[in-house]
Amino acid sequence: MKKPAPAIGLVIRYDFLWSHERDKGYQEGAKERPCVIVTAIVRKETGDTEVLVAPITHSPPQEGTVAIEIPSKVGRHLGLDDERSYIIANEANSVSWDDPGIVPAVPGKQWAYGFVPKGLYDQLRATMLDLAAKRKIKAADRKG
Repeated sequence: MKKPAPAIGLVIRYDFLWSHERDKGYQEGAKERPCVIVTAIVRKETGDTEVLVAPITHSPPQEGTVAIEIPSKVGRHLGLDDERSYIIANEANSVSWDDPGIVPAVPGKQWAYGFVPKGLYDQLRATMLDLAAKRKIKAADRKG
């Protein structure tokens, strides 16, 4: 089973570090979860690839959280369970594609869940660009 090249819209499994965990001094996320790759950048000087990921959760959005609900049809396509799921647009982790916290979606069977549809990705990207312009994304740099 070969790890795929990172691509925007690909849903991977990663030990996402929430801002409230980081604020408590944690260096790693409490659990692995599906995350959407928002950007993938290859650093020419080193050849390393960095990705920016947004988390997927079942938790309904709380006040101050910017979330995009994943349509149930998309959730089924990705192999997620039947519970409502949300992409959290105002939380992100920046990480090396070689990070050991990126693990197979289904151990021994598949690396990734699949891709979110272009329209959903475009909505996520536009939302995050707007939030970034307002400095309202809680991002953790986990590359080093």
